[in-house]
Amino acid sequence: MLESLLEWDKEALVLLNMSGKHTAFGDFFIWMSTQTITWVPAFLTFLYVVIKNKTRESLLLIGVIVILFVLCDQISSSVIKPLVARPRPSQDPLVMNLLQYVNDYRGGQFGFLSSHAANAFGFATFSALLFRYKWYSLFVFLWATLHSYTRLYLGVHFPLDIIAGILLGLLIGSICFWIYQKAKLFIPRYDNFSSIKNRQFAKYTKTGFMITSIQLLLYSFSITLFCLLFCAWQMQKF
Repeated sequence: MLESLLEWDKEALVLLNMSGKHTAFGDFFIWMSTQTITWVPAFLTFLYVVIKNKTRESLLLIGVIVILFVLCDQISSSVIKPLVARPRPSQDPLVMNLLQYVNDYRGGQFGFLSSHAANAFGFATFSALLFRYKWYSLFVFLWATLHSYTRLYLGVHFPLDIIAGILLGLLIGSICFWIYQKAKLFIPRYDNFSSIKNRQFAKYTKTGFMITSIQLLLYSFSITLFCLLFCAWQMQKF
């Protein structure tokens, strides 16, 4: 059973890695999509939305999000990877020569589980529960899926690494949101909706976030994606 699962894992990776079918467009888009610096403007917008809408809770929220990323990253990289000690596909002699790589990037020694997938889905889960706005939830989970797929295209993780990372991210994201819900009870309550006058013109989610603020965050993510696609298209031309 385990051997069949691992064999499927390798076959699925070769298919999803698109070995031999990489293009300049795909290589640039995937490579830049997996870089943290690419998403800095969007995450700064996220912080702006949190501070603007949850002023008194903003330090708590930021603190919990930092804890979320530390847990996702350290549990996956410092605990599970050395414990399981499964080589990355780029280090596995049975599959490494069947894959195509980008910029000769091979990653570290061990790959199970994917910290990128855990981080992405941890943030997606927490922020979706925080905002409770369906369009944002749809977008952020699609973003997390893209972020996770990049690891397959780059040939540095097996599909099972990604699936396990997703499950860890969903778990930690949910736990961190529960912690936030409990911790905010110790913060004095106040009228989060600014003023009676503003309420007449602004719509809010059930969790007290202005919909226009969340839409601004969606615009920030969308503009980043558009810029990536445009730059990748330019790379394809040359």
